[in-house]
Amino acid sequence: MRKRLTALALAIVMVLGTAALAAGTEKGITVSPMTLNINGQNVTPTKSNGEAAEVFAYDGATYVPLRYLSELLGITVEWDKANPDVAKLVSDKITLPTQPTVSFKAGTYAASAQGNNGLVEVSVTFSDTAIVTVEITAHAESNGISDGAISGIPASIVKYQSLGVDAVSGATNTSNAILAAVADCVAQAGGDVEALKAAPVGEKKVDALQDTTVDVLVVGGGGAGLSAALSAAQSGASVILVEKLSALGGNTFRCGGAFNTYDPEGQKDIPMTDALSTTVEKLLAHKDENKDHAALKAEVEKQWKEYKASGKTNLFDSPEWHALQTIDAGDYEGNVTMVRALTTNTLETLHWLTDNGVNWSDEVSTVVGALWNRSHQTTPTPTGADIVAALENAARAAGVQIYLDTKAESLVNEGGKVAGAVLTNANGETVTVNASKGVILATGGFAANVEMRTKYNEEGNKWENIDKLGTNNTPGATGDGITMGLSVDANLVGMGWIQLMPLNSISGGGISGYVNSTAFVNKEGKRFVGEDGRRDVLAAGAIAQTDQMFYGICDNKEAVNRMAQQALDTQVQYGMISRGETLAELAETIGVPADALEKSISEFNALVKAGKPDEFGRTLWENTIEEGPFYAVAFSPCVHHTMGGLEINPNAEVLNAKGQVIEGLYAAGEVTGGIHGTNRVGGNAVPDALTFGKIAGANAADK
Repeated sequence: MRKRLTALALAIVMVLGTAALAAGTEKGITVSPMTLNINGQNVTPTKSNGEAAEVFAYDGATYVPLRYLSELLGITVEWDKANPDVAKLVSDKITLPTQPTVSFKAGTYAASAQGNNGLVEVSVTFSDTAIVTVEITAHAESNGISDGAISGIPASIVKYQSLGVDAVSGATNTSNAILAAVADCVAQAGGDVEALKAAPVGEKKVDALQDTTVDVLVVGGGGAGLSAALSAAQSGASVILVEKLSALGGNTFRCGGAFNTYDPEGQKDIPMTDALSTTVEKLLAHKDENKDHAALKAEVEKQWKEYKASGKTNLFDSPEWHALQTIDAGDYEGNVTMVRALTTNTLETLHWLTDNGVNWSDEVSTVVGALWNRSHQTTPTPTGADIVAALENAARAAGVQIYLDTKAESLVNEGGKVAGAVLTNANGETVTVNASKGVILATGGFAANVEMRTKYNEEGNKWENIDKLGTNNTPGATGDGITMGLSVDANLVGMGWIQLMPLNSISGGGISGYVNSTAFVNKEGKRFVGEDGRRDVLAAGAIAQTDQMFYGICDNKEAVNRMAQQALDTQVQYGMISRGETLAELAETIGVPADALEKSISEFNALVKAGKPDEFGRTLWENTIEEGPFYAVAFSPCVHHTMGGLEINPNAEVLNAKGQVIEGLYAAGEVTGGIHGTNRVGGNAVPDALTFGKIAGANAADK
């Protein structure tokens, strides 16, 4: 049986996802038994009486008979009386979408494109008419956060035969690199890149969150949110955690994983030097800023006297000394009570994390901006990814329900009590979650919201051109929780204090954020700042250099201590870091004067051996830079941390402008403010998020 249908008739079939013919043409259609696919669902076409309907096939497209369309869509069929093989479908609602003709030169092609951390390499195999396989052959992207893109994007390209696949939230750079590299391969194979970008993809449906009731709702799936969810579940509550991106982790995943805490056991072998003693004496000599500061300083002074009288030679530290340094580094703008609540609970949080699967290096050191040897480092990976993975595993094991691609839009306010949230689920549907015990906001800061950070920058640091600076934060850091908090009259504190990260890698590479055995030099090959200083001081110093950039210089013993040799080699291969067998060779590679670099490192080594404060005020020294090969990483400041946010109390309860608790609302992490003051101490963000997350979860569950 053969029929000839006009282009208009075939256009009607396009409603069901097939190809249209050019207007005014007639084509042959062949009847064959096959399954019809409508909106991604396989169906068997039937007529109104329940009988099976024939299915037509033409040139790889699937069609249904006219009588079926007529009955299904209510469209009039007018047969041409002069030619019974030609029909016309009558409707003023018909559109004529087009579908490209797809053809390739069969074979396998390779290409690469710049991802988040380096080049993403792909291999694509084509038949004459289709993309057969897409394989990622090499990449340097972060494990975990890029997993969805690395596995999902190639699969979707093949499944839908389209380059119009959406980027994975939270892994946009990786997604775009894969799509760009595959597009390159399409071009090599003679395919139409633009046509494939326009090719439709199937509708995505997932097991999405629906209207429900739970004890505790946690909004945000970073370190603060995961710790809050786990803590609440371990305290007996039923818990739902929602994350608006396609992957968990937030800024905790992206960070270096450094965790500041006093730790008598971990710090027992670290020596106390004259330079470090000078640091203690300097802070104790500072004038009393307020009653709370005076009381804190008096406690530290008592501890310091007892320490000196004891004759100990290992590092002096305590929760109170950590708090005093934190307050001083924030220019005494931080809330002393909140800082104390942090530093007195960090060691307990560290041990809790260990109990829940986080492993730590035996070495305690100083991450950039940490000011003291109390930074604990995750292992085997020196990033926050290990923390996120452990917390996710523990949370799921404890019964926490986790929903990705799910965005909280507003809080449910019942007579001044927060009782849940309205959300958009992964399928774009509006749902409501009622939370009988409370809602915990852990949505992060607003570094990725240019409009918000530009507005509040005028109230605090007043960094120049902050609207033009990039950020190393998660793209989800857009201030959502702050906006939701304002809707229930939450008080904001410290919103003007925005931190720039001096160690923002220009080329995507890095060795570590630790400064004990690293020198910072500018493009002239000269040191310009005390590497152990405050982050705002380091950032301001970097901005004042040529091209607002500098290099972190270390030697082989420091590099291999911080990173596996294979990882170092890979970064060198992709141009993410630089390496030279000698300082002169390294200088040539990075384009700085060799004599100046050699002189700077020679002077640095002499300072390490002397162990005294230098002209920039540096007091933390560890190893010299003498063992080749030598490494350099190029840095330039970016927006890193927003210190302002919702005001909370030591129980992690959100407060209003009168200092009163907003019932049912808790917050933890970078969405909060008032702890760090004008400048956050390096290595304090992770313990802040996880400690107050733990506190928030336990207190919410206890209601």
